[in-house]
Amino acid sequence: MNLFDYLYVDLDKVISLYSQLTGGVVELRETQSEKGSTSDNKRNYDFKVFKHDAGGTTQDREQDKTTIKPYHALLQELESELSSSGYLLDLANFEEGKTLKDSNLRATLKNALCIKCSGRVVIEDYERMKKIGQDFPDIVKLINRSHADTLKDSPEYQEIERQIQELESTIGDRNSQAKAKKKAKELRAGLDSLLASSTAVDMVPQWILDGMKTWIDAFLPNITNIRVYPFKDEDDEHIFGHLDASNFTVSDPTAFHFTYGSFPTEEFTMLGVITSVPSDAGETFLPLQEFEKEDLKDYESVERAFRGMFRGFDGIEAMVRTCRYPRVLVHPILVYRQTSPNKALQRTSR
Repeated sequence: MNLFDYLYVDLDKVISLYSQLTGGVVELRETQSEKGSTSDNKRNYDFKVFKHDAGGTTQDREQDKTTIKPYHALLQELESELSSSGYLLDLANFEEGKTLKDSNLRATLKNALCIKCSGRVVIEDYERMKKIGQDFPDIVKLINRSHADTLKDSPEYQEIERQIQELESTIGDRNSQAKAKKKAKELRAGLDSLLASSTAVDMVPQWILDGMKTWIDAFLPNITNIRVYPFKDEDDEHIFGHLDASNFTVSDPTAFHFTYGSFPTEEFTMLGVITSVPSDAGETFLPLQEFEKEDLKDYESVERAFRGMFRGFDGIEAMVRTCRYPRVLVHPILVYRQTSPNKALQRTSR
């Protein structure tokens, strides 16, 4: 049995697709626990002849009902249903040598709902990049201050400091004292120049950092991309899409990057809904073609002007989305690492 380390799960999309494929609601397993208490509401009457207990017994009961979805079974069944129903293209099933540039493969992609691929991945969190950019000047100052203090503690630096102190405390006639102070001043200037030229990290101009923040806020707010490279020798071919922060199994972005990094060392598998398969010939659909005529009516001119504003930003958005041939854009549903049992690690009974 294989085990799955799920990095990302769009559970709403999973349930939607699974329900459509199976024609029913996701199977549920229910557990029920009860806790109760018994109280006596009895009035005791003590007569000479007999004792009589009047009243009755009441029971208070609380029920705690918990509904549990068979999480991992659901995810694996969805893949099976998509594959058996003809909605899933698994790149692992294609013959060796075929890549995303293959025309037949791209034609198949255009007629498939989902794609499954495995390979090295890259995570691009633009909000994290923006946060680092905002803190970058202070980080640079800290690194360079640490580097400078380390330099000051070196034996060579300490020796020059000792020479400066000796020169500054020289006792003698006015001429010798002036020469000593001049020499000390030259040595001090040399040390200051050494510290200034030995910075560990160069400062990035503030206008670049401010521009990066503006660019992200305008075109990439709350965007985290994943790029999967399914073919080792084809660096320009990858399947990519936007990951919703709320669907990560590690919800804290800082903890996620500390655990996996933006460039994980292990291969992951992604399953997603195909949203764009760019053509090698470029885009042939021209939505404003209807206005390419003479004698436009007034309302047509106004419509063309407003709709043309959207088309005017297409070039910038194309640079940001980076969805171009031979890449394929998807809406990610699952991202996980699959591991088979390692017989070398299995313990045998003695």
